[in-house]
Amino acid sequence: MPRTILDVSRWQGRIDWDAVKHSGKIDGVMLRVLGNKNGKPYLDPYFARNYAECARLGIPVGGYYYTCAVTQRQTEEELAALKIALRGKTFQLPLAIDVEDARLRALTPDALSALVAGAARQLEHWGLYAMVYTYTHFADTALHMDTLAPFDLWLADYRGKRPARRHGMWQYTSSGTIPGVSGPVDLSVAYKDYAGIIQRAGLGQVRG
Repeated sequence: MPRTILDVSRWQGRIDWDAVKHSGKIDGVMLRVLGNKNGKPYLDPYFARNYAECARLGIPVGGYYYTCAVTQRQTEEELAALKIALRGKTFQLPLAIDVEDARLRALTPDALSALVAGAARQLEHWGLYAMVYTYTHFADTALHMDTLAPFDLWLADYRGKRPARRHGMWQYTSSGTIPGVSGPVDLSVAYKDYAGIIQRAGLGQVRG
């Protein structure tokens, strides 16, 4: 059964998570863990509170980080910051690499996809369920999707029709409304029972 997934970051400000929970409109949340400023990762200032509130209310939670890495060293810097942020937390949904920044086009599709795949494999090595987020045009023009095929795709496409490209989650709007969240929000449909898959596989916590 498809599940409705909300994703949020600092741009949604202080969320009334009790209202979100009691609305019954969502089945899980993807929280932004890291943003990126001038090529450097930073902890989303609302991540800790959003995570704590979702944990308190029993809302299944996953995360994502915004990548600007075009070198292996930058990838390692992002992953190091991510590992610190995730340590001691439990995730019922995937951890996604948000691959959409225009600066990433400095690399060829093959080179960028290899870098992203390496980061996703590191997430798996930690004991997380890795996912790649992008939008349709970026997937078509800046990535080599065969390289990323081992990882589920979270695909943004707001044209109103489910994309033909294989994906595990479809972000279908950036103008959704959910009680407890001020302003428009991104909403997605998950086509897999990620919480069940992750629980059965014993994933969801950073190891090592």
